[in-house]
Amino acid sequence: MKTNVLYYGDNLEVMHRHIDNDSIDLIYIDPPFFSSKQYEVIYGDAKEKRMFEDRWKGDVYHYVNWMEPRLALMREKLKPTGSIYVHLDWHAVHYIKIAMDRIFGYDNFQNEVIWYYRGGGISKKRYGRRHDNILFYTKGKSWKFNPDAIRIPYSSDSLERLKYKARAFRGGKVYDSYEANPEGKHPDDVLIMQPIMPSAKERLGYPTQKPEHLLKSLIEASSDSDDTVADFFCGCGTTLAVAQMLGRKWIGCDVSPTALRVVKERLVNKCGAHDIEEVGVPKTIEALKAMQHFEFQNYVVSFIQGINNPKLVGDAGIDGWTVFNRYPIQVKQSEHIGRPEIQKFESAIRAEKRDKGYVFAFSFSKPAYEEVARCKQEGNIEIELWPVLDLMGADPAPSIL
Repeated sequence: MKTNVLYYGDNLEVMHRHIDNDSIDLIYIDPPFFSSKQYEVIYGDAKEKRMFEDRWKGDVYHYVNWMEPRLALMREKLKPTGSIYVHLDWHAVHYIKIAMDRIFGYDNFQNEVIWYYRGGGISKKRYGRRHDNILFYTKGKSWKFNPDAIRIPYSSDSLERLKYKARAFRGGKVYDSYEANPEGKHPDDVLIMQPIMPSAKERLGYPTQKPEHLLKSLIEASSDSDDTVADFFCGCGTTLAVAQMLGRKWIGCDVSPTALRVVKERLVNKCGAHDIEEVGVPKTIEALKAMQHFEFQNYVVSFIQGINNPKLVGDAGIDGWTVFNRYPIQVKQSEHIGRPEIQKFESAIRAEKRDKGYVFAFSFSKPAYEEVARCKQEGNIEIELWPVLDLMGADPAPSIL
């Protein structure tokens, strides 16, 4: 089975078509929580923008019904010694645990790992909600767990007590001369770690981005070097980035092509990955037309390494800018763009006090090209027209300045 692959699409279909049974050592997923939230995302330096929806029609049972076939298929893809971590919060963790008890078996539940963190925003009506829940299950009765890789420092009180050798009596057994492990304390099921700080270098702007040190603990605990780690809701790619840095093979999947471009850039530029294969990324007119409107805009602008316009409405026809010269970019998810659209974009370029701009669409009419020629000859405005399929076929992807 291929590894170091990014799959675009619904993970249910991707697993059915591309992932072998009994092939994965470790799965970590951070699925969208049942929280009725909608996030608007600005991705780091590239200022890539997309809509990240975390909301469901219907109640929590609809969410569970959506998750169950995916979890069942993930179990099939795990090796007999494989493990899975499912990252949730209070909204649905109890419902998902019941489902996972059915799918994986009640006796294959190993831990509910609590990720505890500090933060602001405390309600006066209840205790502060300061943790996420990570369900740890195994496929069978034998699995990998490497406590020495993630031992934690002893507290000062424990170290003081452990200065003195002691005899302990437990269940009729006598334990003499208990000594501290030089590598630290056996990890508990409460991980105390701060979320990503606003100034952190690893922050990409993804609303539910998890810190690399959290994933490092889970991956080191439940896999070995050269094992295969999969994340079928890979988002901005933290699981894959940490797996790459730890010498693991990996598989990623997401429904957003924009997110996958962010992941690939992160893996290549920050983790030294190479020979990454992308499967299913939309490059046909049919696939591109099927994308959500703003997702399509973001995808095209990010493809040329531009900057997305943060406005969803009232953007004056400007969907982004080139990085260095800040030339306006307009993206049209349609064919046969004509003279009127070019005239409007010319006005937008002038309002930006620029002398050049770019329009991306599926195709352009002859009057559109005539209007471009007129703008350059009479108005000193240069407009480049790019058919999207020509853009997608460029190798490497163009960096329009």
